[in-house]
Amino acid sequence: MKLFRLTKTVFILAAVLSVGVLSNGCGFAKKVIAKDKMNQGVLKYNSGQMNEAKAYFKSATEYLPDAAVAWLYYGATLTKDYKTATGDNRERLASEALDVFKKALDLSKGDCRLEENAMAYIVSVYDDLGKEGEWRDWMVKRADSSCATKALKATTYHAIATKFWQCSYDQTTRYADKDLAVKDQFHYRDMDYEAAREDKKRVEDCINKGMEFVEKALEIDPEYAEVLYYKGLLYREKQKMSKVDSERKQYEAEAKKIADKAGQITKRKE
Repeated sequence: MKLFRLTKTVFILAAVLSVGVLSNGCGFAKKVIAKDKMNQGVLKYNSGQMNEAKAYFKSATEYLPDAAVAWLYYGATLTKDYKTATGDNRERLASEALDVFKKALDLSKGDCRLEENAMAYIVSVYDDLGKEGEWRDWMVKRADSSCATKALKATTYHAIATKFWQCSYDQTTRYADKDLAVKDQFHYRDMDYEAAREDKKRVEDCINKGMEFVEKALEIDPEYAEVLYYKGLLYREKQKMSKVDSERKQYEAEAKKIADKAGQITKRKE
């Protein structure tokens, strides 16, 4: 299971071979013209001629406004635009791409291939923009979709858990004591003062949420080694946040046990 596929989506567009994949609500002539526009757009897209591809796909949406695949392909060209833009223009173009992909999703009407591609693009755009809340919300929608396979659900929960671990790790790293870290990289992080209260709460929330999504993934696949590794890392975050020696030892032991289990699973599968 490749985590990066959840957030960085790159598609080679496929030609539309049959008018049957298009919406049935328009006349046959419009379907044929729209199909031709999309096929021309695919050729231009796959040869790197993005402006020409975008024009063809946009024209296809005008001929068949209810064709989800036309909107999906049009959105694919818009992602190329925002990725090369900067500043406010990048935000504007990304927002336009999101609107197009959401329209494709609304029009997918139970076509799981179209639905999954649209949702994959949506989470990718939000990830590129650094909008973690929106990214997470759409990742959950993706996992909850009736089209989601067990494997997709597990990798989606894994991706969310990883982000929560990163959230905690970034904060605990900020509060690391360089002298103590030489002997113990998981030493206690002192956040028990007013200026650090908000950061401490953020760490605790991220650990708890991370564990929640780890368990969701493991419920689907108990031998998902990558998720187990992150479960162990979350216990290490717990260890950093505890100043009670007995708790620290407990978290350390649990982290090591989980890491050993993950290692054994990985070795066995290899």
